[in-house]
Amino acid sequence: MSNVTVIVPARGGSTRIPRKNIVAFNGEPMISWPIRAALEGQGIDRVIVSSDDDEITQIALKTGAEAPFVRPGELASDHAGTAPVIVHAIDSLGLTEDHLVMCLYPTAAVTPGLLEEAIHLSRENPEHFVISVGRHRSPLERSLVSRSKGTMEIDDPSFLLSRTQDLPPRFFDAGKFYVAPAGLWRSRETMMSEPFIPMLLPDWASVDIDEPDDWPIAEALHRIFVLEAP
Repeated sequence: MSNVTVIVPARGGSTRIPRKNIVAFNGEPMISWPIRAALEGQGIDRVIVSSDDDEITQIALKTGAEAPFVRPGELASDHAGTAPVIVHAIDSLGLTEDHLVMCLYPTAAVTPGLLEEAIHLSRENPEHFVISVGRHRSPLERSLVSRSKGTMEIDDPSFLLSRTQDLPPRFFDAGKFYVAPAGLWRSRETMMSEPFIPMLLPDWASVDIDEPDDWPIAEALHRIFVLEAP
């Protein structure tokens, strides 16, 4: 079953890691990894890049994606939300309400198998978004906060004697991909405004890349679990 379009939102601006979307990641421009994963994924018809940046667009095209439109400037600022960017792409492509759409971030160095699993979940749950999530490795109930004179203490003393294995697991939006029919994208202001279907990623795939120090960690995990995997 097809009718799946992957949209990669890749604007030119990036403050904490300049030009993050095309910085070399294990020998290739960062954006090339998610594009290749989507192109190799079973049942994916098209991989579209939404960008305001010509250099990013050219790299995406060279990797095999399409770029049939230019993202408007008002959707390329630091404050532009993801959902409006995807809806702009959906409308520009003229997709029908039931057409399955995956937003795949340009820094999501994931595998085709993970994308296929997300698409399968979405087909089974078309009334909800499917969202990639990661797990917090430490219980939030045992988090520490800064106090006066350089000291720290546990945020909630009632959990001071709790064993970590007795506390509930907590999760976070991994920021790798979101999947839903086009009609659902058009009807929601954000992807998490209502209950959604989580897809739990392995720890290596949910690592965040927001600060320069995150980059070599993400590269090493990608190299071990993807490039060197048996």
